[in-house]
Amino acid sequence: MKVKILIFLFFVSGFTSVSAKQIFAATTGTTTGAGTIVSPNDIVTAISKASAGDTVYVRGGQYMNNTSLTFVKSGNSSSYLNIWAYADEMPVFDFRNQPYNSSNPGIKISGSYVHVKGITVQGAGDNGMFVTGSNNRIEKCIFRWNCDSGLQLKAGSNNLIVNCDSYENFDYQTGGTTSPDYGGNADGFADKQYTNSGTNTYVGCRSWLNSDDGWDHYQKIGNTIYDSCWCYANGPASYDMTEHIRFRTDSASWFSKFKNTSGRYVITNYGNGNGFKLGGDYTAHNATLRNCISVKNKVKGFDQNNDNGTMILYNCTGYLNQRNYGFTNSSYGKLVIKNSASLSSTTSNSFTCKEVNQEYNTWNAGFSCNSADFVSLDYTQLLSPRKADGSLPEISLLHLVSTSSMIDKGTNLGLAYSGLAPDLGAFEFNAQTAVISPCKTEKLKVYFSNANKEIIVSGFVSKVEIFDISAKKIFEIFENSENLSIPASDWAKGTYLIRVFQANTDLSVYKIILP
Repeated sequence: MKVKILIFLFFVSGFTSVSAKQIFAATTGTTTGAGTIVSPNDIVTAISKASAGDTVYVRGGQYMNNTSLTFVKSGNSSSYLNIWAYADEMPVFDFRNQPYNSSNPGIKISGSYVHVKGITVQGAGDNGMFVTGSNNRIEKCIFRWNCDSGLQLKAGSNNLIVNCDSYENFDYQTGGTTSPDYGGNADGFADKQYTNSGTNTYVGCRSWLNSDDGWDHYQKIGNTIYDSCWCYANGPASYDMTEHIRFRTDSASWFSKFKNTSGRYVITNYGNGNGFKLGGDYTAHNATLRNCISVKNKVKGFDQNNDNGTMILYNCTGYLNQRNYGFTNSSYGKLVIKNSASLSSTTSNSFTCKEVNQEYNTWNAGFSCNSADFVSLDYTQLLSPRKADGSLPEISLLHLVSTSSMIDKGTNLGLAYSGLAPDLGAFEFNAQTAVISPCKTEKLKVYFSNANKEIIVSGFVSKVEIFDISAKKIFEIFENSENLSIPASDWAKGTYLIRVFQANTDLSVYKIILP
């Protein structure tokens, strides 16, 4: 028997009106341009011309900014004001030359009913994007290498964040050299220190390698929903800033203090390192997480942090965190956790809120979870490139094998499922659409030759793609070859993912480490 239950549908395209205008912005745009594709405006002028129902199309390229960009205009409940990347182009708003200062976010959005889609914000002197309006939609955006949280919400309600990535944000000067707390503020997504009466929602978002937490709701009073969001490796021990985009900006005044004997500029990180931090300071934050995963964060995967609200976790998975689930304050908060899984928690999980309702989880009596239940435990898959439509990539990590004892062992929570009953964990097994682990064909060999500083692909291939740890594609070649040598002498040390295609469309995925 197959059961399908539909719970909700988000419409993520902006509304338009009959009289809507299209206004083009480009790196070469001017204040006097007509706002057309052949005579574009600069971004500030383009937005100043827009009203509810209009769309500002942002052409690809690098928009260098020394000061914050402030968007104060609003749409309305029937017509959003849209600020969209044009077609498949990639506009990057780069603030690397902005002074490091808590007053210097990259982009500030104080308006409401604004739909921002497809832009990258990087290198800001504080938050990448700072939102204080309501009913906004932030979609398919990237926030990286900023000096505080990638995306911060500090006011407003009913904002929808869809298919966004936030990574490697690091507040590297916090506390100064006298009381260092480097990294103690920069989260992937910071939705904290205010009250909202509505509900903010995150769908299909990823947060990784941020200095503090993946999501942080310290002193938040209000409501948040997370659907199919991923946290990975937040709170790294240190950051090598030698190749950081802000190195030239702050090298003389700051980075020079951290030069080591190898000539690298490495700063210790003091950030917390939690995945989903649901509260703080005993305020009441009501958080609902569905089908979320938290992997390899320094401290906790899912963290109460003294939240005094209602925390609901349905079909979540914690893997390889120091503590997968940390709900430790028996005097505060209500926890409801069902159909969830825990694997390889370094220390014991804790479920000791003031009120706890936990059942149908892998740690409850009569259930189990071990490595044999999963197709793959390769957590680097979390950084795979997104699909063309911006949705999360297809991965085999933490997907259940057909023989898993976790299949059909859950209880019906109103979420879609296949089979006789819901499965345990974040990914539902479906025999007709099961994710198959990409094979590594025996006839293929992929390795790094330290002697020649080359990546060797031995075996007949038709295409090779290489991605760095931030999921950025750095190399691609279409070539029918039996032996391929890829020069890598000037590549940074670290982990790389290599996708090898063969003529018969077989795909093999390899991970190599450049020493």
